[in-house]
Amino acid sequence: MNSATVIWIVLFGISALLFFGVAAVIAVVGFKDLRDLLSKSEEKKQ
Repeated sequence: MNSATVIWIVLFGISALLFFGVAAVIAVVGFKDLRDLLSKSEEKKQ
């Protein structure tokens, strides 16, 4: 492999890690938000 290929593979790897890291954080925070929203809706019914 030449140096340009290695650079592209490294950039792709970094980008993929950042993307999936951000997606995981958004999923966890969104799940927590949804759980809070649903628990507040249950409190209002009672």
